[in-house]
Amino acid sequence: MSTLEYRKLFLTKDFSKLSDYASPKLIEYLKTKEDFVYLLTELNKNIESINAKITNITFGENSEILNHNGQLQCSIPFSLEMEDEKKIVIINAGIALVSFDKGESWFFTFKIEKDQKLNNEILDLNEKVIIPERSQKIVNK
Repeated sequence: MSTLEYRKLFLTKDFSKLSDYASPKLIEYLKTKEDFVYLLTELNKNIESINAKITNITFGENSEILNHNGQLQCSIPFSLEMEDEKKIVIINAGIALVSFDKGESWFFTFKIEKDQKLNNEILDLNEKVIIPERSQKIVNK
């Protein structure tokens, strides 16, 4: 259910509400929720500046749910589709999900460091939580 909410908020550009679901470690890394909102707002402006728009986000199946420091954690792949008049760009990546209340609610974080070990240390993730690498495919219309 969390990913459906993330999807809705992202597609409707409600980045302020979406920031409520960002993991505390992600917000700490970025400094404030306002920095998170700014980051997504600027990303969206860059997409719109090239006359493209985000048309869809889909999530795959989550990885094994692990226990780490009293939290439940896993990763989940996603696919984001953007398009303009000439092409569709499909970006595949992933996020990690963290629950502090035994799975009742989930927070997300994205990869902030290329090095997996360092990334997981900064974000307080179990070493076995692997956030899928980003890749993209371009399809001409």
